[in-house]
Amino acid sequence: MEIKINGIKYRPKEQPKRKQMSKTFMTMMVMAEMYYGRSKQKENSKVDIIKEYELIQQKKSNLSKSGRDWVVWQFEKNFERV
Repeated sequence: MEIKINGIKYRPKEQPKRKQMSKTFMTMMVMAEMYYGRSKQKENSKVDIIKEYELIQQKKSNLSKSGRDWVVWQFEKNFERV
């Protein structure tokens, strides 16, 4: 599946397989999530990354600087230029 944004084609990157986490590390991660919460992640999960990336390139995005940085990071992590 290829997508076209502002005349440039992108395709999803192949994600490497993750290694199994140790039980101790997993417990620490769960405790950290309980302490710090996931409010930022819930906020960002509502954003359509592809549409926002296109708006960012056109300088028409209404997101904050940190929101735009997060969208660019997510897009570049998951898509590559063809």
